[in-house]
Amino acid sequence: MGMFNVTVRLSNLAAPSRTEEVSLIVDTGATLSWIPREVLQKLSIVPFSRLPFSLADGRRLERDVTAVLLSIDGRKAPVQVAFGEEGEEAVLGATALEGLGFMVDPVAKKLLPRDLLALRVVEENFRSGKCVTLGRGC
Repeated sequence: MGMFNVTVRLSNLAAPSRTEEVSLIVDTGATLSWIPREVLQKLSIVPFSRLPFSLADGRRLERDVTAVLLSIDGRKAPVQVAFGEEGEEAVLGATALEGLGFMVDPVAKKLLPRDLLALRVVEENFRSGKCVTLGRGC
């Protein structure tokens, strides 16, 4: 995939008026987005957990994680992010892209809005043990 950057707005979930705009590299191979620690600290965002990550070269490491309010092109949602350390790239990962309803156009190097997918259970089908997913049986 061709690499490209997007500008996102980050906000503190507990104080949404605290915001920062940052440029992130779109990386559909990264599970979480990686936000520089200094940006998160500037927003007074603190870690709530520490999780293991596997790198493409096979190395493993641990990083602090937290949640932020992330906005792109008018769409916003709370997303889990990792604290990026000095020398690490700032990345927009797959869970943020999916949660905000974007897919990646690697040729045009842009994000495309899409509808989120949902399971719709019709009451009479639910009672009969059948379900319907976006108009199709499941």
